[in-house]
Amino acid sequence: MSRLHIADTGLFVAMGQPSNSRYQAVRRFARRNDVTFVLPERVYEELTIDDPDVEEVPIDTAIDEGWATVAVPLDFSEPIVSRTMDGVQRYIANADNRPADEVERADPALAALAAQHLSTGTATEVYIYTTDIAAGEGAETVLASEGYGDSVTFVNGFRFIEDLVAGDG
Repeated sequence: MSRLHIADTGLFVAMGQPSNSRYQAVRRFARRNDVTFVLPERVYEELTIDDPDVEEVPIDTAIDEGWATVAVPLDFSEPIVSRTMDGVQRYIANADNRPADEVERADPALAALAAQHLSTGTATEVYIYTTDIAAGEGAETVLASEGYGDSVTFVNGFRFIEDLVAGDG
């Protein structure tokens, strides 16, 4: 059984800098459990900035240390990837009571990445770590409608970090 751990922007923002206890707790979790967090390209783009005053970008440190990586580009020619992306975008729009075209594309990309891996068999279990409740619930709902309900778990990023930090104390 292969597991895929997909992380969103909010998880890394909530972790803070590498010197932060939250960041260190997630790093320890990843290392102890042999977990590599995979980020869709859109998420990585949100986390990186081109600012000469910023010396250390936390996501780049995690990538350099080997417990995070950027996914290969989504294959939108695969119908399940496009359907999932669109379905989660609509779910988030309905949950937030706003037009679907105002929903950022990084959140639906989490579920689209899961769909891509589940449909090709490169993953049999997917954990989506996000601080956006609508994105997590949308991913579970849409992927369940595609037949992957038992294979996808939404992990609330804030609660995940809180539990790790509390367990370290």
